[in-house]
Amino acid sequence: MLLWFGASAVAAIAIAWVAAMIHASGHAPVGLVSLGVGIAIGASVAAIAAKQNVRSTRQLLVGTIFIAILTVLAEHAWLYVDFRRQWLESRSNAQVALFRTESPPSPSEYFSQELTPQSATLWTVDALVIVASATTTAYLIRSNSKPEPKSPSPEPSAPSS
Repeated sequence: MLLWFGASAVAAIAIAWVAAMIHASGHAPVGLVSLGVGIAIGASVAAIAAKQNVRSTRQLLVGTIFIAILTVLAEHAWLYVDFRRQWLESRSNAQVALFRTESPPSPSEYFSQELTPQSATLWTVDALVIVASATTTAYLIRSNSKPEPKSPSPEPSAPSS
């Protein structure tokens, strides 16, 4: 169980990095990237769970929700890392350096500046789409991969005399 959760967390962080790079590129259609991230998380969590023989659907779904939330947090962390990189690169420009402090804002300062009612709504919808699509994908993959219980075959009827 712990190995499944750890491997899923590594996959979540990698998928979050890809999502952050897509968002940072400026070519991220609202909703579509979140849906894709959720599907990728759900599929990877379900695949890892199958390899680790996680049999409980409840454990799979609860774990998927936690991993999806981890993905959202990791995506925002990667975006902050990219912001810091851009901040430090811009300091090499003398005109920009005059108006900027030597160090970029801390994560709490950065997120408090970025948090507006519009961004809070967008971030919430983004998180809900990721969690919902990840959970749905994991559930569908699990239900499609479970062997169907065999129905008892009818007993051959005795020949009538």
